Amino acid sequence: MKPIFKTDLALIVLGLLSLTTGVSIHFAHHFLSHGVWHNWSIVHIIINILLLIFVGFHVKQHWGWFKALVKKSSFRKKISFFIMMAFIAVVLSGAFLLVFCKGQGSHAGLVHYYLGIIFSVLVIIHVARRFKVLIKGIKSKKYIPTLL
Repeated sequence: MKPIFKTDLALIVLGLLSLTTGVSIHFAHHFLSHGVWHNWSIVHIIINILLLIFVGFHVKQHWGWFKALVKKSSFRKKISFFIMMAFIAVVLSGAFLLVFCKGQGSHAGLVHYYLGIIFSVLVIIHVARRFKVLIKGIKSKKYIPTLL
């Protein structure tokens, strides 16, 4: 399997874990104790640090595409542009929460939650449009050694 497909798989798994832990944090705030909320928050942060690392690999692997995004315009690229903007908004709002907010229940946390939901929907559309290519790449019998 090519490194690009290993990165894509890692992004899908980590993305699903990020979404799951993010929703769990929201649920814990409303229905469970502060301790449960805190534990889910720690897991969410760790998963998203890993996710950021793999997003870095993903951007590096698609760097030519990102440069072409500025030059060409199509509906598919506009969707990807919105994914990129939503990702930046989610990361910045998450960093804001880590640095400036203490404890659960902040309005900034709610903004981060809704941005995460919007980002997740865009990513699901992105993955669904490319699912056949991903499966084909995963099933490839070619072996290319890699660190990933």
